Amino acid sequence: MTPLELDSAALKRSVAFTGRLACMTRAEAFEVVRQRGGTPSLAVTKGTNLLIVGELGWPLLDDGRPSNKLSRANAYGIPVANERRFLEWIGKTVPDSVHKTYSADQLAAVSKLSSEMVLKLAQLGLLDERGDRFGFRDLASARQIAKLLADGVRLSEIIRAVSQIRKWLPDVGLANVRLHAGPHYSLEVEQHGGRADKHGQFVLAVDQSQNNPDDLFEQAQSAEEAGDIADAERLYRILMKSDPTDAATPFNLGNLLRASGRNVEAEAALRANARRSDIRGCLVQPQ
Repeated sequence: MTPLELDSAALKRSVAFTGRLACMTRAEAFEVVRQRGGTPSLAVTKGTNLLIVGELGWPLLDDGRPSNKLSRANAYGIPVANERRFLEWIGKTVPDSVHKTYSADQLAAVSKLSSEMVLKLAQLGLLDERGDRFGFRDLASARQIAKLLADGVRLSEIIRAVSQIRKWLPDVGLANVRLHAGPHYSLEVEQHGGRADKHGQFVLAVDQSQNNPDDLFEQAQSAEEAGDIADAERLYRILMKSDPTDAATPFNLGNLLRASGRNVEAEAALRANARRSDIRGCLVQPQ
């Protein structure tokens, strides 16, 4: 079954999930699959017929929790579908409130892009703007693009590469992959055990250093989405000490602490964010 042939009948087979679902728990999703005659799977094997990527998930991270599943699915030729398609099959939708987190100015401040570039990326389809708001996944996309542009990769090359990547990683957004500048300002995609070019061909091994700021930031986000608040806070604080110029880390830490009812510490993180980004009042209120 190829991605183009996918329909609700895919849920009648062996189905695995990766990343955090926006509209239900993993147990509830498993029950949905059972009700439709399918078999939910905790792991991706050669016998898996479909992998669903959660709307709030981070499928390609160095900590290996979700990344292994997506990498195996790609290696075994298993179709991949996003949560939106899964919900369409069962007659539900992802509520807009799940995605509405950042304004364009806020996203620009924490990603180190200009507001004009953020809006341009939305027009090009590289960011998913919804009602003048951007989601958590857009932050990952914006940070990646900002780093690639800083490394000398042209925006036109990023657009072409993303188009090619989607041919062999269908239904997977820019936030779900780790991109790096390659030779002659080309793009390479981080995969489990190596890097591939935009066509999916492996080119070199990946440096698995756990001290890379981008890796630590994504590990912190993954821990936060998985509900591991203590580990997320620990990683965010390590990053705040290692990079005093990064506004995204105290921004996320402030949100994390406020959601946990630790308002005094949240305000301290907000002040750190204001000093770093020179934009006050950037912390998003719970919706």
